[in-house]
Amino acid sequence: MILVTVTEFRNNLSKYTELAFKERITLKSKFGVLELSPSKEVILNPSPSGDSWFSNKANIKELNRRIADIESGKSIPIPWKKAKKNLRHEL
Repeated sequence: MILVTVTEFRNNLSKYTELAFKERITLKSKFGVLELSPSKEVILNPSPSGDSWFSNKANIKELNRRIADIESGKSIPIPWKKAKKNLRHEL
């Protein structure tokens, strides 16, 4: 493990980012410590289980639209019990 200050890391950015793929690099700052962790991919999916529904941009766009509608008062959220009752009638 290599412990470096944020200033040292910033001054030698390419050195430490390249080294992070071989060794553990830990940055020390006034806020605490931060460990660099290499990865082959960036996962932007907010679901802890990796649910693919969240990877679909159209789903996220629709979700954001609905949240905005609720926040603006354009739509009113339905309590779960009432929604569940309405679903039973549709089936």
